[in-house]
Amino acid sequence: MFESLRVFYYSGQTRSESFRRNGLRGLRREIFHREDEILHALYQDLGKPGAEAYVSELGFVLSEIKYALRNLRGWMKNRRVGTPLMFWPARSFVMPVPKGVVLILGPWNYPFQLIMAPLIGGLSAGNCIVLKPSRFAPETAKIIEIIIKNVFHPDHCRVVPGHEETARELINMKWDHIFFTGSTVVGRQVMAKAAENLTPVTLELGGKNPCIVFRDADIGVSAERIAWGKFLNAGQTCIAPDTVYCHEDIQEDFFFALQRAIHRFFGKEPEKSPDYGRIVNAHHLKRLAAYLDDGGLVEMGGRFDEKNLYFAPTIIKDVPQGAAVLNEEIFGPILPVLSFKDTDDLITEFQKRPHPLALYLFTKNRVLQEKMMSALPSGTVGINETIKQAATSYLPFGGIGESGMGVYHGKASFDCFTQFRSVMSAGYRGARFHFPPYGKGLQALKRIYRFLY
Repeated sequence: MFESLRVFYYSGQTRSESFRRNGLRGLRREIFHREDEILHALYQDLGKPGAEAYVSELGFVLSEIKYALRNLRGWMKNRRVGTPLMFWPARSFVMPVPKGVVLILGPWNYPFQLIMAPLIGGLSAGNCIVLKPSRFAPETAKIIEIIIKNVFHPDHCRVVPGHEETARELINMKWDHIFFTGSTVVGRQVMAKAAENLTPVTLELGGKNPCIVFRDADIGVSAERIAWGKFLNAGQTCIAPDTVYCHEDIQEDFFFALQRAIHRFFGKEPEKSPDYGRIVNAHHLKRLAAYLDDGGLVEMGGRFDEKNLYFAPTIIKDVPQGAAVLNEEIFGPILPVLSFKDTDDLITEFQKRPHPLALYLFTKNRVLQEKMMSALPSGTVGINETIKQAATSYLPFGGIGESGMGVYHGKASFDCFTQFRSVMSAGYRGARFHFPPYGKGLQALKRIYRFLY
């Protein structure tokens, strides 16, 4: 498989703009054709409500394809740059070329979007691609395989299904790039294997995304946007607000506003709501349930049902320091709400922690916004909003440190899978003063450099 992909790549077929456009258009047609099947698969795997699945999975993928098609010609153009006067006559330019044969490893929480979005970048850049969907979303993996088979030549783009053994075998191979979305633990393993072959990697990981609500925030709006961002996909989102830090002067009002927002979204019995998802499997449900035994007071929710993989939207407070729920990525519908008094103390505490994928700030004070962004590194930032900074083709998306490396979405996806080759093209006439034997040429060189630079 690997060798046939490489042969196809070196045939040069993927290089032309028309070939890339045809691939993207074919992918879009097949997605349109199978929209209902995709939504049904997402419901089977994760209990995703149709509207939520369309907005967060299909809709984003279709918007990425449209954005790539609209901008592809400009992205592919060589970029002229300057040439030092002493090298004339010559011209210099940067040439975008595909990296080659690439591997994309997808996760289970957004099993369609998070494999298709990097695929769009890989296709736009002219690569040959292997996709490995997550085994924990088997129905979505099946429909992805059908789509890819119906659109692409198997030596251009193909799906390799399988379990952990398959993934381990894949990452041992000498790819030209590996794109991985998943946990920080597995991300380290992927990077270690890639390092053996000096394969470049893009790692889209996770972490604990702090959400800070300051005293001047609009409490009602803040609570609504935090509740939406947290309980989207039943909390199984890498950029979901992980823990809320609320100024002590408004904490009680914030609790009430948060509960009202949850009731408006899902009713008083979220288990019966058609707009609330489910946990991916029993293992993860038990992991979440264990957090409730780790201290802290359940302010709302806390109910779960292993048979139906249901875990209620849950708010907890008074969580003791050292509790696992404050130190591990929650990745589920549990929202600890802690209070703070002094902003500088909060900054000092956060600076001791790994850099998050997202930082959420709720305040009208622009000076305070700038202060927090300067003091706290993160992959992305949402100001008075959650999630949406990662749902646009106009902004690059990625982490920093333990939350990942590299960015994608829109132009950044094309760049991710592209080598920007430096080219200098010279004529056969030109200066010869820099050739040996140098003689007294050193003094001439000094005068030339001082004059030019």
